[in-house]
Amino acid sequence: MKVKRSSLHCRISNFGGNYPRGHGRENDNLCCYFWRIVGKLVFLSIVSSWIIFILYQYFTSPQLIPNTIMVLFLISIVIVPIISIHYIRKIKGEPVKLSCENILYEFLKAKKRKVCPLIEYID
Repeated sequence: MKVKRSSLHCRISNFGGNYPRGHGRENDNLCCYFWRIVGKLVFLSIVSSWIIFILYQYFTSPQLIPNTIMVLFLISIVIVPIISIHYIRKIKGEPVKLSCENILYEFLKAKKRKVCPLIEYID
């Protein structure tokens, strides 16, 4: 299986480690790659939940201004990404294209075949 180094899942897989080309992850298989991505996403979601909980405790005071700021922040978390995706698509004039291979689909195929293919990193 070929994976671009610039893809989001490759960046997530290499998050937290400094792996220069030719060292570390060159002989990686799909199963390890998939579970490394899942583990890092779970870890990042736990850390972000913890930060959100701290922010929620900080801003939930009986005063009006902090509560208003928290509501605006939560709304902006939902609205700003949707608007930015809309404008990016409008500027480019076409929908954003994903890479040809879906990691989850390839992982399920590999589990069904009971063989995890090696990953080839391409630029």
